[in-house]
Amino acid sequence: MSNVVVSRNEIADLFNEMMLQMDVLEETMANSLKIEREEMEEVMKHQINRLHVTLDEVEKVMGEQRLLKIHAPKSIDFRQSAYSL
Repeated sequence: MSNVVVSRNEIADLFNEMMLQMDVLEETMANSLKIEREEMEEVMKHQINRLHVTLDEVEKVMGEQRLLKIHAPKSIDFRQSAYSL
């Protein structure tokens, strides 16, 4: 094991460099989180829009089915003849 003498200035410089690297890392992480959040918001907006379109289509089909039911011809009792005698 060797004895290495390190000056206070070297320690201070290393500490300052380490703190600067931590600041850069924190800023990078914050930017990454911001970008990720924005991307997730866009995905959610797209999914919500798709859901609205799907719901509109379901409402349209249900409305058409309701109209078909209202305007459907009356059914014939199975005991009756479909042809008049």
